[in-house]
Parts: sequence; C-alpha cells; structure tokens
Amino acid sequence: MVNITKISSKGQIVIPSEIREKMNLEEGNLLIMSDSGNSIWIKKLELPKIKSWKEAAKPFRDAAKKSDFSKEDLKKLIVESRAR
Repeated sequence: MVNITKISSKGQIVIPSEIREKMNLEEGNLLIMSDSGNSIWIKKLELPKIKSWKEAAKPFRDAAKKSDFSKEDLKKLIVESRAR
C-alpha cells in the first residue's frame, strides 16, 4: 500500500486511515521512527501486557532469593542513592 502525505508546519504527518485500521493504530499508541538514507520507517511499539506489579517484579524477586542479597543490603543501597 502506497500513500502520499504532507508534513505540517509543526512537523506532524497523517497516517492514512487505511494503514491505521490495518495496523490497529489508535490515539496514544507508541511508534518507533528511524531513518536510513533518504527513507523513514515507522513501526508500532508493542509493550508487553503486565497484569500486576507482583508479576512484573517476580524475576527480580527470584534472582534476589538465589543470591545472598539481603533486605539490609537493599536498605543500604536506598540510603546511598538518596544521599546522591
């Protein structure tokens, strides 16, 4: 599919409705843009769906359990980073 679009005075472009519908693009979707020579490509950024913070933090909790990293070590790191 080939379409022609213009760049607005603010540097904005319109993605034609046929492409938006085909790609399921909606307001607020994130897009990656890159240039190569005299071409620009745009790709929809699909972020993984995370059900909860507990689920997202699980790999880190598991890694911490396998190490000898203690809650005291964590508290020390927090104090050090806040002091910066």
